[in-house]
Amino acid sequence: MLQYSQEKDFLEDIVMDDTTKQAASAAVRIDPDPKPNSQKSGDAFVAYMNDPVEKVESPTSKQPGLTTTAKALDRWFTERQKNQGAPRLLEVPNEVLVTNAGPLQLTGNITLVHEDGTVQYSNHVTLCRCGASGTKPTCNGQHLEREFLNPGKISEASEIAASQRPSKITLSCIKDGPITFRGRLRLHNQFNQECVKMRGSLCRCGQSASKPFCDGSHSRTGFKTG
Repeated sequence: MLQYSQEKDFLEDIVMDDTTKQAASAAVRIDPDPKPNSQKSGDAFVAYMNDPVEKVESPTSKQPGLTTTAKALDRWFTERQKNQGAPRLLEVPNEVLVTNAGPLQLTGNITLVHEDGTVQYSNHVTLCRCGASGTKPTCNGQHLEREFLNPGKISEASEIAASQRPSKITLSCIKDGPITFRGRLRLHNQFNQECVKMRGSLCRCGQSASKPFCDGSHSRTGFKTG
């Protein structure tokens, strides 16, 4: 009986040790936003994007200037798709760097809806804001040829608080117009200015007086996207 009791105590020590390890691991793990109790764990990303998917292209093929890290994330992001469905949410906040005299560098969990209705999922997109790119809506370096000199200052105030929590964002390309977005987006620049919005319109004709946001100048200047 003594031997049995010792063995039992020894097994209980092992269980306690494993339990302690699991608790310690859970304490440092970053959990996603809580989901409703009725939702199954396997359905955590079902509601990510409800837009129909007609065509999914590799985002890296149109963005040869991406860093190795950005290309790797885009590749992983694409490969995680299930039967051309929306990919899983990455631990990446939606942010836009408004570059000096250059494009918009957008990172996050991005769904880009093109003018023809096709959908592209990506983790990193470089959007033209000078209006001269031959690969709209993405940048192909024409801002250099055009000598687009806008410094990228942000004059609008934030509407909501910034957050590092990952979330979805959908960008829609409007024919002969701006790119609209819905979803939490933090815009920032080299001057330490920032603006956080849940929806808005981004200028891509290069003529807006409130860049990087649209002010309707595309209609006045006859801007064409194709």
